Amino acid sequence: MLTVAAAVIGFVFFGVPLAAGAAPADEARSADVGAQAWSYTIDPSCAGWEGSIRQGANYWGDVTEGGGTPVRCQNSAITDCGFLAEGIEVTDVHGNLIVVGCNYGAGQLIKLFPGAVNDAALLAAHEFGHNWYGHSYDGCASWASPTDVMATTMC
Repeated sequence: MLTVAAAVIGFVFFGVPLAAGAAPADEARSADVGAQAWSYTIDPSCAGWEGSIRQGANYWGDVTEGGGTPVRCQNSAITDCGFLAEGIEVTDVHGNLIVVGCNYGAGQLIKLFPGAVNDAALLAAHEFGHNWYGHSYDGCASWASPTDVMATTMC
């Protein structure tokens, strides 16, 4: 059983809940998500990042742009990605972990700091994935599989 103290420790050090659900088995991704129609809206704050956000959204299948999950961008670390939200981290130039993406309420709002990462489309795919899935493992996110997309850190 996850204690409150363990949950707080997990959040303080990792910025995410310890009890997040795992990403789907790679072969199950299309059955789980692809069968569900969903949508998102890119906020004007994401000017210049629209292509990367669309690529990230399209990774998960049947998606429509317009309505649905609002996606906002900012030029600094995300500081309000609370305990129940799903954040992803990157190491800044000073060696500190900062939150660069957050999905609030499984698709109620996504915030991205795309300028802080090497692959903004992967960052977007990761955060859109939190509409359905938790983090898969502690490690570097990559395009290798849905499980890898849902890893905890942008490296």
